[in-house]
Amino acid sequence: MEKKKTELLAPAGGIRQLTAAVENGADAVYLGGPLFNARINADNFTEEEIRDSIQYAHLRNVKVYITLNTLVADQEMLSALRYAAKLYEIGADALILQDLGLASQILRFMPDFPLHLSTQGSVYNLSGVEMAEYIGFSRVVLARELSLEEISRIAGAGICDIEIFVHGALCMCYSGQCQMSRLLGDGKRSGNRGLCAQPCRLPYKDEHGRTSYALSPKDLCAVDHIGKLADAGVASLKIEGRMKFPEYVAAVVGIYRKYLDLHYAQGSYQVTDEDRQTLAQIFNRGGFTPGYLLGNPGKSILSGELPKHQGVYVGKVSQPVKGKNLVDVQLEQDLELGDGVEIRSQKLAGNMVTYLADQGNGTVRIGDIKTPVEKGDAVYRLTSGSLMKKLRQSYEEGGPYGAKHRRTVPVDMRLEIEVGKSPVLTVLEGQTAITVTDSKILAERAQKRPLDRDRAERQMRKTGGTPFRVRRLEMDLAERCCVPVSSLNDLRRRALRQMAEKKRHMGMRPKAELPKTLEPPGFNMEKRLAFYFYQGEVFETWDVQKIMEELDVTQARAYVPIRFFMENSLKRSGVEIVPYILNVSKGRLDDYIEKNLDRIAEAVRECGIAIGSLGWAAEFLARGVKVYADYGLNLYNSWAMTWAIEQGMLPVSMSHELWQADDGMIPLMISEHQLETKILTDRKNQTYKIVYNHEQDKSMIFMNHMREPIQTLKARWENSQQEMRIYVP
Repeated sequence: MEKKKTELLAPAGGIRQLTAAVENGADAVYLGGPLFNARINADNFTEEEIRDSIQYAHLRNVKVYITLNTLVADQEMLSALRYAAKLYEIGADALILQDLGLASQILRFMPDFPLHLSTQGSVYNLSGVEMAEYIGFSRVVLARELSLEEISRIAGAGICDIEIFVHGALCMCYSGQCQMSRLLGDGKRSGNRGLCAQPCRLPYKDEHGRTSYALSPKDLCAVDHIGKLADAGVASLKIEGRMKFPEYVAAVVGIYRKYLDLHYAQGSYQVTDEDRQTLAQIFNRGGFTPGYLLGNPGKSILSGELPKHQGVYVGKVSQPVKGKNLVDVQLEQDLELGDGVEIRSQKLAGNMVTYLADQGNGTVRIGDIKTPVEKGDAVYRLTSGSLMKKLRQSYEEGGPYGAKHRRTVPVDMRLEIEVGKSPVLTVLEGQTAITVTDSKILAERAQKRPLDRDRAERQMRKTGGTPFRVRRLEMDLAERCCVPVSSLNDLRRRALRQMAEKKRHMGMRPKAELPKTLEPPGFNMEKRLAFYFYQGEVFETWDVQKIMEELDVTQARAYVPIRFFMENSLKRSGVEIVPYILNVSKGRLDDYIEKNLDRIAEAVRECGIAIGSLGWAAEFLARGVKVYADYGLNLYNSWAMTWAIEQGMLPVSMSHELWQADDGMIPLMISEHQLETKILTDRKNQTYKIVYNHEQDKSMIFMNHMREPIQTLKARWENSQQEMRIYVP
């Protein structure tokens, strides 16, 4: 049996991006509509455009995945389900989801609708993939922080389809676990709700007062590694970029298509300098990074002096022309009229090149540059006019509403003509067969000029104006038969028209039956004072009893890192101690748990264990251990809470998305990147504390507050209806 080829999955932020993706070789596209998608500020699609786009893509054997990858509130659940039902009916190939409550309801009402767990689901180990598949997801989009070795291990297990990001923007924080944008945006700019403000692209000062873009990664580029990922069993290679322009989609998809095909054709490939230049020219943030594919890249992952597109270096200023908006540039690469340039001076200077004159010796004079520049300033080409034109030509006039069909689908034809019978044409594409006949015509024995094979073949291959091309043509023609050419043309047109219509409507499903109303299920959470310690040593010195006395509480709970719990004998008067597995356990903690799972399960049998991800929950439940569902699972609505309970877990913390600024300090980011500072300060002089996990391989960012005043804690405790946590970084 032939091994299934790895899919190339492209972003489509709008109709033009969709067309660029399809015409340049994408096997599948992912796009968002007007509701519940994590790129709500992209152009996106209306429901009618989604329907037309699905038909356009299916006609070309391209799958369409729709993003419903935000967290959904109780009052939004019925709307989200109705929206999912429309997508189900019009033939979307899968939904990309984050919210576990929404997933449970889609599986309830549309059990045959394929679901993909978004990278926002924070899955990074084999245990998490197994849990996702058990829940009902047919594909998992793994966290971007995994190495080739880790990806190979997970994909090789064959649990379900595995999807990996291979190109585009990286987040500093594990996707789904970031609260920085929401809290800095007064609760209105949540990444988990589709409105990330990208605080990682802002400048910060370190503890020594030096300003840099300490949280801004370069863009990922894994074009050199897609063969290894394909061989490892990865089902889908995903390009990030639903906020990007169509030329970007065309360039990146075309290049990745080229090298994925070369890998399958010859087993290896070498990326050309020209293609690397195209990728850099279309968008880069100070070059590219392979991300974590080859291990932790350290500070080389950072974008450097600027967090935006930095273009391609083309030369330096030899001199500004006095009294004019002209600059002489000593070139190391060509510049053309229509290129966009940026000059790195005290201020960034730039414009489109509207004046270009050769000055000899590799120097050109360009304009219109209005901002002052100095001799020696570096000149970068941000956009190449000729490249953009070439890329536009690859998709212009195509798409759901276009007339050109650059990408065509191969079909096989069989033409049968027998004297005394009507001619018959059968068209085959995949598993679909269309047979048409011309009942108005009976083939005759030719008296003078019979139908020759060459002429019949020419008529059958005239597929212009359709999305098809003839791959193989079989003809069974009676000797000296004769039929009008108009009949052959009619057969071809009708067969291809019927084939197109059938393919457009493939995947459409019957109407999903939904309830008219949807009442949130009830659940109870115990009111409790709890302390959450990120470092065990702090637990040993922190005065828990003082807070308990001030709040007049006799019993409280302290969550401590599992490894610290296992390595120490811990007791505190009136304090129940519960170990936890951090919401991201990848790396040293996963290794420790895997080697000591049975011993850990026995040690926590009485007290239970808190787990903040899909990983490891099933293993502890299977060993009879009480599992507390923690904040990293992002249980945002009543259905998500009920889902956790149905799995056998006890929810102790809802998603941090529901926390408000006055609810106390929470972790804003968790990252693989090790920051070279203990403090960050933003433009508004808000300071942030960098804290490391017990294993010292994850950095976390907290607002650098003093301890909450006791009056604030008392007010929180009086108003609390569930576990009131005090996070202690």
